[in-house]
Amino acid sequence: MVETTSLFRRGAVVGCLFAMTAIGALTAAHGPAIPAFRAEQGIDGATAAGGLAAQSIGAVAGILLSQALLRRRGNTAAVGASALLVAVGSVAIALAPSWPLILASAAVAGLGLGGCDVLITQLLIVGAGSRGPALVNVAHACFGLGTALAPAAIAAIGAEHYRVVFAGIGSLALVGLATVRGISAAPTPLELTARTAGDAAPRRRLAGTAIVLGFLVLYVTHFGVQSGIGSWEPTVLAEQGYGAAAASLATSGFWLAMVGGRFTAASLSRRVPLPALVVASCAGMVAAAAVALHGPATAWAYLLAGFCIGPIFPNGLTWLAASGHAHGGRFAAVIAASMIGMALAPTGLGAVIGRWGTQAVAPSVLAIAALALLAGGFVTVLTRAGARPEDGGSAGGRGGAVPRSTTSA
Repeated sequence: MVETTSLFRRGAVVGCLFAMTAIGALTAAHGPAIPAFRAEQGIDGATAAGGLAAQSIGAVAGILLSQALLRRRGNTAAVGASALLVAVGSVAIALAPSWPLILASAAVAGLGLGGCDVLITQLLIVGAGSRGPALVNVAHACFGLGTALAPAAIAAIGAEHYRVVFAGIGSLALVGLATVRGISAAPTPLELTARTAGDAAPRRRLAGTAIVLGFLVLYVTHFGVQSGIGSWEPTVLAEQGYGAAAASLATSGFWLAMVGGRFTAASLSRRVPLPALVVASCAGMVAAAAVALHGPATAWAYLLAGFCIGPIFPNGLTWLAASGHAHGGRFAAVIAASMIGMALAPTGLGAVIGRWGTQAVAPSVLAIAALALLAGGFVTVLTRAGARPEDGGSAGGRGGAVPRSTTSA
């Protein structure tokens, strides 16, 4: 069980929500800007996609490096530095005159993106009291809103004006930076989780390793489904006869459905055990992927899949923290490693399409979703078996052994 305390003063949570919206927008802004990158810089599509790759590499590094900064300087400095990197990197993309500078700026922004993502999630879990599980869902719903807003803004003003959108993203990050003093510098999430892990027996530590690996499989596979649908749904629907606008609209609906799923989960997280919420979401994702095997139902099936995918990441992280096995750098390592699924799934599905055509996407996505459901069930069994009486009951209990709050947030 993870001890919690109140780490947020007035306005700081709102600032964190602005920062999460900013990094969501940053995640989604590069794709729609590729035509402008190509026209301005005289580069091909693969080279233009390098901006997103540089940002993704920076994000993984930012997740890991943020933990070192957290240990050395505390919560306030770590979140502030991450928000500043997002702001500086985004504005630098908006102002950069050459492609190498755009790549460098994307890497800087990525460092901040990864830091904000993991730090804000950790702090809300352990530092917002009984509101923590709900706020984690709201924070990641704001991330989702950002992923929908950035492409919509670029579509509205034209890809050639992408610099305005990146400047706007930087401004959102500055709102988070302006409120960072409202976050207490200590105790850090690393300190709070370390208190519960120091006396763990070897057998419990072995079970903890299995639990962490289970969560890792859950995240790699669920991100695989998420990025696979998000990347290839337009292509699949186009093959089924949808126009470009209709296919894009359906894909936007998939991302917005994820936001709806997270807001819904925010209202349920204090009444439904987190393991049940996550596993039920995985089951819904599998059911939706199975419906997509029927070609005419694909668009609606993936809309439902988005709604079910939404709650898995934020509630799974709260569940991982509540299990007592997310101490040290494990929490950040799970998030960083899980991005493998996000990176590999679109490429893997692209190879599948190249060999067997778009009709192979639906069964491939279903197989990946089934693995996520199996991983969720595996972790449920292990956390229940490993729960101790002094933990206040099973890890599968109310809220999945939601962290205990020592003070009201």
